Amino acid sequence: MRRNFLVLAGTLLLLASTAFLGACSCGFDCNNEDSRGTTTLSLGFSDALPEDLKQVVIEVDSITFRRTGVEDVLVDRFTIPALDLTSVDTFQVNLLQYRGRNQLVVVTDLELESATYSQVLIRVIGSDVNRSYVQQADDTLRELTVPGGVLTLPGPALARGEQDYTVEFSLAQSLQGEASGELYLMTTEGVRLENNATAASLSGRVDSSLFDTVSPCSEKLEPTEGNRLYLYEGRPESARRLGDVYTSNSGTTVPADAVAPFAVASLVQNSLTANWEYVFGFLPAGDYTLAFACNTAADDSINFDGLVVPQPDNQVYPVTLAAGAAVVCDVTDSGSC
Repeated sequence: MRRNFLVLAGTLLLLASTAFLGACSCGFDCNNEDSRGTTTLSLGFSDALPEDLKQVVIEVDSITFRRTGVEDVLVDRFTIPALDLTSVDTFQVNLLQYRGRNQLVVVTDLELESATYSQVLIRVIGSDVNRSYVQQADDTLRELTVPGGVLTLPGPALARGEQDYTVEFSLAQSLQGEASGELYLMTTEGVRLENNATAASLSGRVDSSLFDTVSPCSEKLEPTEGNRLYLYEGRPESARRLGDVYTSNSGTTVPADAVAPFAVASLVQNSLTANWEYVFGFLPAGDYTLAFACNTAADDSINFDGLVVPQPDNQVYPVTLAAGAAVVCDVTDSGSC
């Protein structure tokens, strides 16, 4: 059994609990005060901008909230004022428009029982270039598909009161181009569901001298291409290798000492100041290691490519993010922020 809901959406893509509506309606833990009652939920999407693509569009058919022992809650009609949509069966969203801390709200005021949900399932209509697609730099449209048609994410623990959640797509990790160049796959690699109340952000400027005048980056033919910020969980030991983006399906051998990045950010030039900037939005609190690399143009999202991170070699920064904090770390030639 599934319960169908028509929900309203605002200008952010986030999953939010906005009201407590009263009586005890238990999940599987009635002894937990926070699991009693009703939660009003809103869901949003956000992304880190990948390079050399003009659009990454997905058409969403439904969003399902699932927990053990009870019927699914299915959202299959959407009203999204930001997209001028009212009570539609599906909606298309260009994820590249919602970078960093920017979001598009697609679900709001959804009444759910306060409980721990095992999964959030986002059903995407793929295998049709008119529904979900990637627009490349040369304006060519390529079909985008999701294996099995569903992105399945671990569900949230919804307490009483107001809560906002965001789906962070991290396209640098989740979007994979097939070798033929005719098709893109979107997987759940790097895709996260984050609680807005506790999520932190990390942003800053990047000194253009790092990819324009400092060796070896200055040797590139196109200085502004292939520049990324890699974020790793914790403080990897000096004996560990900071890796580029790869998955367990890597067709190349992954060194035993390699550490995969938790998140990846590209650089964008500010149109007003001309500064180069980066932003990581919706990160869980904790200790991280930030590394800049100027040689990432060939970073395949599946294969371990053996890229040198960091580059220049002093571009490593320990960063601690408190819950809800907005931390600024400017990446400079001096190597400290």
